[in-house]
Amino acid sequence: MMAWPDYSIAEKTTCINNKKTAKGFFACLSLSSGQLLSYLMLLGAMAFSTASYGYHPKAGTTDYTHYPQGGGLFVTAAFGPDDRLWRVVPEKWHVYVDYSTDLGKTFSAPVRINRESQRIKVSGENRPGIAVDRSGRVSVIYAAEGTQPIALYFSASSDNGRSFSTPKPLSDKASEANSFQGRLVLDASGQAHIFWLDERDRTDWRQPGNAIYYTTVDGQGSLDFINRKLSDTLCECCRLAAAIDNNGQPVVFARLIYPGGIRDHGLLRTRVDGKEPLSWRVTFDQWEIKGCPEHGPAISISDDGRYHIAWFTQGSVRQGLFYAYSSDRGQSFSDPLPFGTPEKLPSHPDIMARGKRVILTWTEYDGAKTQLLVMQSTDGGQTWLPARSIAESANRSDFPFLLSSAQGNFVSWNSKSEGYRLIPLD
Repeated sequence: MMAWPDYSIAEKTTCINNKKTAKGFFACLSLSSGQLLSYLMLLGAMAFSTASYGYHPKAGTTDYTHYPQGGGLFVTAAFGPDDRLWRVVPEKWHVYVDYSTDLGKTFSAPVRINRESQRIKVSGENRPGIAVDRSGRVSVIYAAEGTQPIALYFSASSDNGRSFSTPKPLSDKASEANSFQGRLVLDASGQAHIFWLDERDRTDWRQPGNAIYYTTVDGQGSLDFINRKLSDTLCECCRLAAAIDNNGQPVVFARLIYPGGIRDHGLLRTRVDGKEPLSWRVTFDQWEIKGCPEHGPAISISDDGRYHIAWFTQGSVRQGLFYAYSSDRGQSFSDPLPFGTPEKLPSHPDIMARGKRVILTWTEYDGAKTQLLVMQSTDGGQTWLPARSIAESANRSDFPFLLSSAQGNFVSWNSKSEGYRLIPLD
């Protein structure tokens, strides 16, 4: 029998969905298939936790001892225009930002974002976000307990990360409904586009699905967030993926709920010139599941406008991790390409396209350790080199994410035992 990784007893619960209710933030749904339940529990055990505390990484390439509580597991990183590597690090009561000028070997002293203590809410899917525009303005989002069990907050720095604005809820209904699972992307002008899961429109908690709301921040210091709805019927807890297309327009890739309780993926575009937002289905795996697998997708758009997507499914048509590309702005896609080793539970992929080079990363678990894998294409996703393992961890780890700068391409990965690692791919 395959051994479980080092997760707490609470994380081995038979919950398959952290469904939000008016009576409490978490209520568990169940699945009838024991095999599928075990699979999803293992893939998402880390994400089901509302916080990473008690799982502080030890010093690896990065020393966390100068953090008040040792640093949290669910770290998000991004390169700035000067090739500094910026990180947002959550702890139990506060969120911090630091940076590295030597590709993650050492980091600056952490700067606390929220002066007042908040109960920070993080998991693998519900994680903080960070982005740096061409002027050096650092934007951060994170989830914390507010009037409601959870709300998404925004803060920014205009002085190279030395200080940050007082965090403000992004949702204009934050005191009335939960907002979480934020996704932050910057367009070429430096304008921030922020998307999140929102429960303000739920009137019948017996019905599945949340809404996607969004706002923009222009980088000029205004924190008056105008909320707009992008879509209903979003899978309740899966993270969103977003990218900026060649027209400067944000594109969201998300798991939606289709008629018959099918949870497949769709593409969405925000409203332009007063027109309504667009939404259309792009995967047809026919995954009927009464609960959220907390296993969101990934998207990247290359310089030539080709869309590249990666996702996880356990549908009746196909099961596992898959990749596809589109040369017509998402109207049609190539045949889904499976990747990963099924018996090693491949999970939580990320994707990055730079010209004709496309990179996939994901993790696999063999019963003893988690391996970090990478697979690359040099012809826009038409053919692929063999997958290779580039790192491993014998303890709990975060999901991997791909980053790029003038110095090359990297995988950002954090783990309990080894600490934060920025792994070069070039």
